[in-house]
Amino acid sequence: MSASGSAVDPPSSAAIGAAVALGGGHGLARSLRACTRLAEHTTAVVTVADDGGSSGRLRRDLDVLPPGDLRMALTAMARRHDVAEVIGYRFHRGELAGHSLGNLVLIAMQDLAAGDLVTALDRLCALLACPGRVLPCTETPVTLRARTAEGAVTGQVAVAATPRLQQVWLDPDDPLVTPGVVDALAEAELIVLGPGSLYTSLIPNLLVPGVTAGLAASSAPIVYVANLREQPGETEGMGLVDHLDALTAHVPGLQLDAVLAHGGDSPSGQGAPLPVDATAVGRRMTQLIVADLLDGADGHDPAKLAHALTALVSP
Repeated sequence: MSASGSAVDPPSSAAIGAAVALGGGHGLARSLRACTRLAEHTTAVVTVADDGGSSGRLRRDLDVLPPGDLRMALTAMARRHDVAEVIGYRFHRGELAGHSLGNLVLIAMQDLAAGDLVTALDRLCALLACPGRVLPCTETPVTLRARTAEGAVTGQVAVAATPRLQQVWLDPDDPLVTPGVVDALAEAELIVLGPGSLYTSLIPNLLVPGVTAGLAASSAPIVYVANLREQPGETEGMGLVDHLDALTAHVPGLQLDAVLAHGGDSPSGQGAPLPVDATAVGRRMTQLIVADLLDGADGHDPAKLAHALTALVSP
């Protein structure tokens, strides 16, 4: 495919040199689209605990890390929309039904790189003209486990469907951080946590000891972007202050410089709008920013999110 013409986004004017966004799934995709608007170089740090859908099937069949969230991050940052459209294609019939072509391509590129996932991701980033990198938080195969008052829960899919979670953890509990993640956190001028599923997309990244050490050592502002609504299952009945309490309970010493929450029209979709108790949040945070972040439907608008984040890093 030609790299010329309208298939490639031109570079945007950048407010900062480097940003890091941590999470997974659709929430991380939104923050990455925002970060690529304000930073010259963006690094996605992606959870690898997924065990459902295409990723779960490939993980079980081929003994690989789940590729789905990594692939979604790649296409979110892509400036080659023609290539991203192909990578995002999902099969709907036959034995491949449910699989994303991008998941298969990433695994093929990993095989061609002698099993090196980071090399495969860097090569696919180049094909997609991504202004940055996509990295797994760890290259260690991990299982997400949880505790509730009723007992234990195992696996990301099961955890996501379970309300009133008390604690989540990774098995093994000390996976090695991907080396490039440490470098990205050290060089970042902005670090964005979320939005996304609290217990299954965001916290699993923070349970990797090297990630939390990198956050603690970083001099960049760390911003938590709150979800628009409760998530049926894992966060139903929880408000923003409960999300903050869960973060600090799982990551003691986590220092957030700002919390960015939506204020405006209610989002559509499943789940009640996320309650934002400014007084309660203010007892835990020095800076709460409430702004209209809705894209007009049920997600964070990358342009609005970028505008709000730029205000946090502008002199």
